[in-house]
Amino acid sequence: MHFSNSKTSLKSRQKNKKIGTFILTHSNIVLLTGYLITLPICTLIILSLFSASLFASIENSYHSTSIPWIDNSSECEDTGRNWSDRKCWDNEHNPLF
Repeated sequence: MHFSNSKTSLKSRQKNKKIGTFILTHSNIVLLTGYLITLPICTLIILSLFSASLFASIENSYHSTSIPWIDNSSECEDTGRNWSDRKCWDNEHNPLF
């Protein structure tokens, strides 16, 4: 009786050993290759979406800045800018300009 239990425990140990090891079969190689191809593609997509949203927020932000080469009010107002404090101000200056 004790001998039959030892055979059963030996078989269960062998099954546990097979489960714990990674066997390189054809399907495992295909899955691993697919994962290694998909991971960089998904990473590039996520990074491009992040950078696109970052640049979109910069492109849509405008800051007032004075235009140094315009020195009179009529020329300033003719270009659609505002004259204030003896300076011509552009209220739609894009930081990427």
